Amino acid sequence: MNVSCPHCQVRLSIHPSQAGSVVACPKCAGKFQLPIPTAYTGHSNPGSMHSVPNEVQAFASKKVAAGVCGTLLGAFGVHKFILGMNTSGAIMLAVSIFGACLYVPTFAMMIIGLIEGIIYISKPDEDFYQTYAIQKKEWF
Repeated sequence: MNVSCPHCQVRLSIHPSQAGSVVACPKCAGKFQLPIPTAYTGHSNPGSMHSVPNEVQAFASKKVAAGVCGTLLGAFGVHKFILGMNTSGAIMLAVSIFGACLYVPTFAMMIIGLIEGIIYISKPDEDFYQTYAIQKKEWF
């Protein structure tokens, strides 16, 4: 991702994982917040779509798989593993396995997975990327 320093106008190459963070320009040391990739151009007409950045497309391609796995296999946290949220996926898996004899914890994990699967599928690609790749929101 390429951005210009708002202080000295030097072009900087920034890794997409830094989107939204505050950085200091290596030339002038001025601090500024990096933009978050967006699917819209800066035009006043929000209906005019611009091509979605590659990092958004790559992450959003996991949306359907994570959503379907959340609705069908939500108790086991498969949808979390698909999105790289290994800690929360492991928590869901452990609660489902160790709570299987009581049924209630496993049922709770199924409901959480179902809700998250529906949320994943219903979010637009840009919101999905912003929420789960940039903000790294792990629950609901």
